[in-house]
Amino acid sequence: MGFLVALAYFSGMWAWKGTTIGGIVLGLKVARMDGQPLTFTVALVRALAAAFSFVVLFLGFFWIIWDKDRQGWHDKIAGTVVVRLPRGTPLVCL
Repeated sequence: MGFLVALAYFSGMWAWKGTTIGGIVLGLKVARMDGQPLTFTVALVRALAAAFSFVVLFLGFFWIIWDKDRQGWHDKIAGTVVVRLPRGTPLVCL
């Protein structure tokens, strides 16, 4: 049940705002590599791929350290990248 709640939260927030509450605080946003808007389907694929990255001893997340594009497995699978927003970007108007 917890997995489904987390899946719904992350994919819903990424599709709606492009970020999560933690991402808003840190000034991070998920964007597609092709510049298109992040759809719910892409967000769901990213969330499922992130769950896989978690299950294999976090290797998909540690991959970010060695990757030249700073993408985890979930980003590579979904065709996304995490970008840092400029300082002063309003938190509520993302």
